[in-house]
Amino acid sequence: MKIFYKNNGAISVFLSLILLPVLVFGGMTVDASRIYMSKVVISDAGEMAMNAGLAQYNEKLHDEYGFLVMDQSPEDMEEDLEAFFNGSLNGTGIPDTEDYNKILDLLTKSFDAIDVPGSEIYRTEVEKQQILEYMKYRAPVCIAELLTQKLDQLRDTKKMTEAMEAQMEFSEAMEECQDEFEKAKETLDALDRIVTTFPDTAGIRKELSDTEKDYKEVAAKCLLMREAIQNYDHRSNHQSGDLKEMAERFIDSAKKVSLSAPDIYQEKNFNSYIECLDYKKAVEDLGGIQKLSEQGQDLEDEMDSETGADSEEGSDSENGDVSGAGDNPSENAAVSEEDRRELEEITEKYKAETERLMGNSASYSNALLETAKQIVSAHSEKLQSYRSAAETAAQTAKVASRQLKEVEKKLKNAADTFSKWDDKTEKLKAVGKAGQMENNVKGYRDFFSNGEGKSNLQKLEKLMSKVEEDEKYFSEWKSVLKKEQFFRQSIAEVSYASQLSTYMREAKTAVSGAEVRYASLEQVRKNYIANYDHIEASNSYSLRLIGNDPFYIKLQEYCNKETEDSQQEQDEANQRLEEGKAASEEANKEDAYPTYNWNQAGVKLPSAMAGAGGRDADGKLTDLNASSDVNNSSARKGTIQKFKNSISEANSFLDKLEQILKSGIEKLYIAEYAMQMFSYYTVDQENGQTRPDSEIISLSGYSLKEHEAYRAECEYILWGNPESRKNVKNTVMVIFGIRLLFNSFFAFTDSEIDGTAKAAATAITGAAPYLKPIVEVVIKLGFAGVETASDISKIRQGYGVAAIKNKNTWATFPHFGSNTKDTETFTLDYSEYMRIFLCISLLGGNEAAVLGRIADCIQVNTPDTDLLTSYTMLSIQAEVSSRTTFMRKISELGEGGAWGFPDDRYTISYQSILGY
Repeated sequence: MKIFYKNNGAISVFLSLILLPVLVFGGMTVDASRIYMSKVVISDAGEMAMNAGLAQYNEKLHDEYGFLVMDQSPEDMEEDLEAFFNGSLNGTGIPDTEDYNKILDLLTKSFDAIDVPGSEIYRTEVEKQQILEYMKYRAPVCIAELLTQKLDQLRDTKKMTEAMEAQMEFSEAMEECQDEFEKAKETLDALDRIVTTFPDTAGIRKELSDTEKDYKEVAAKCLLMREAIQNYDHRSNHQSGDLKEMAERFIDSAKKVSLSAPDIYQEKNFNSYIECLDYKKAVEDLGGIQKLSEQGQDLEDEMDSETGADSEEGSDSENGDVSGAGDNPSENAAVSEEDRRELEEITEKYKAETERLMGNSASYSNALLETAKQIVSAHSEKLQSYRSAAETAAQTAKVASRQLKEVEKKLKNAADTFSKWDDKTEKLKAVGKAGQMENNVKGYRDFFSNGEGKSNLQKLEKLMSKVEEDEKYFSEWKSVLKKEQFFRQSIAEVSYASQLSTYMREAKTAVSGAEVRYASLEQVRKNYIANYDHIEASNSYSLRLIGNDPFYIKLQEYCNKETEDSQQEQDEANQRLEEGKAASEEANKEDAYPTYNWNQAGVKLPSAMAGAGGRDADGKLTDLNASSDVNNSSARKGTIQKFKNSISEANSFLDKLEQILKSGIEKLYIAEYAMQMFSYYTVDQENGQTRPDSEIISLSGYSLKEHEAYRAECEYILWGNPESRKNVKNTVMVIFGIRLLFNSFFAFTDSEIDGTAKAAATAITGAAPYLKPIVEVVIKLGFAGVETASDISKIRQGYGVAAIKNKNTWATFPHFGSNTKDTETFTLDYSEYMRIFLCISLLGGNEAAVLGRIADCIQVNTPDTDLLTSYTMLSIQAEVSSRTTFMRKISELGEGGAWGFPDDRYTISYQSILGY
């Protein structure tokens, strides 16, 4: 026991050390419990305060539009919210409140009511959720289900459009074949004329041979002779001094000279002319022919003097002086007269021959040049005409060959486009909607596999072979003719004047220094004509006649413009196109539509804050403004393109139908909300009758006629343009395009319309199978346009029109199945189209814009409420202190209350958010 006595008091210290932490821990636990209890009370107080604030919603918005929205912003409600908070916090109104306060002793140090960003009603997510919640228990679900059932029957819209577009493309491809037929026929007609009139091979060869001969012999001789004469020095080789003899010899030689071919370039002729030059030189050396003329004059004078002397002698004789001596005077006078006349005759002949052979207007030299000119000109023109004909023929054959290749290309393209049409029709057939289109495809399938379409390609290949052969034949002749040359100049290409100039220049050079005698010039000519290039034509190709070619005959048949009287069919078809065009123009007008302008609403529109801009329907939907002439190729193509654009645009607008059917229930709810809460263009019309005001009410029972933008709200929600007329017009345009799409489909698949179109096309096109498809298509589109005009008229009057037509619901010729109201169950009226358009717009990424404009409509109809400052959520921030006991004591142990509890209170921060 002594061992324990050695540690006196140790146990007391030990127990004290244990007791102190236990006491501290116990005290802290009490304060912590009080704090946690305070947090629960604060949270409850905050919830109650926020609930009290949310309870102050706008009753009008809730009753009319199903929106729960606080009348004031959280900041404006802060004082009331703080009172609600403090009342709940301190137990105001609870019995024995004093004892309640003693338990926790909570004091509010700060309180703030905060706006929650994004909780404004115009913010799309908040608005969307309230619309969906409202519609889940208020919307007539059967209406959405009925619309879904109708949409399900439109599921194959894409297949319909693709089949129709494929048929249109096929008809256009077939007309392109016809267009190429026309062009090919024109070129083949020209080629046929050329082939039948082109000189034969033997004739061209003979002309080439004659050209060579005449150029080498005639033209060469003439030019060489002429140039030799030009260079002749005219020296007399005669020594005789008798002028009269030289003149007579000149005359004798001159008589031997001919200025006409073929004598002109002969040896004797040429040498005689050279002699003439020699004798002429001798005459000139002896004083010239004028001296001989003077001798004649002297003889005349002498004779006159002698006659005078004889007279005197006679007088003397009479006077008796008779001499009887001298010559016989009369004899001497006769001799003198004869000599004078001889000299005069020689002089005249000399001058005449000189003028004939060496005069300015005519000369031997000029005659030689003229002869050469005639040879060069004649042969040059002939060969040039051959070459020109060959060139024209080769070019014509080339064009014809190219055109036939285009025909082949178009025929193959037509076959390819038919294959696409066949494929699209098979897909349509799989869903049971091909109708008469299936039979049409079958007919053309035979046409391209075993019929005329296939045989035409085979015949075309043979004709192309002939034309290519002709092109080579003519090109070969063109080349051969080009190679016929003299001094490197193509006789068939260079003008004869240019040729002659070159030949003369070369002839002058050739005779330089040569003796001016025929024999010498012949030696020169051998070198001169060595510059002539002649090619013997040996044709590698032969001329092929095309006049009796089977495909050429077919082209003439296809392009025959003479058809039976079809004016009535043309007029009827054109009239239908005009009616469809008039309907499209009417749908494109803005007249008689609501005129409300959203820019003049007088309130700030929430959609502006949401960044929702307006948009327009594509003008292609109603642009049918093409020339209404079924007998004109350009007009037909324009019409088909216009209809195709409209149909394609309408189909693209309906691309989201599949999504509506699969996952678009929320979009349907939003669309239904818009349609049930707001007005639209035909809201006051039903089956052509004006609805009573009592029926024009919203889903919540409020009158729609009181709305500012009456009959134009849903259209604004869809399109967003400030002008109501434009929004309604856009809607009608889209409906027009969709109606044209479905009506065209019926026109393309109905047997009766098909038969009518075929009969009219046959009358209009005659024997042109490649032209009939496009005329049939245009006629069918005309039927669709007329029916669409009827549909739009009824839809604007509030009628429901069968979406997919049949013989009973087709309202215009040739069926007249319905009168004013369709009896078909599956109909769509204006409001149902609007629902579809709104759903498609929502699915197309325009949800924010649509919801923003729904808020615009509400804002305009309730101008006293500012949706921009109307919140659906609020947030509270507060600081509340709770009294502590032990924490304060512990805090005092720290220097200066460093533990943070100098005032024996603990501060609790509170923040929370709550919404509808």
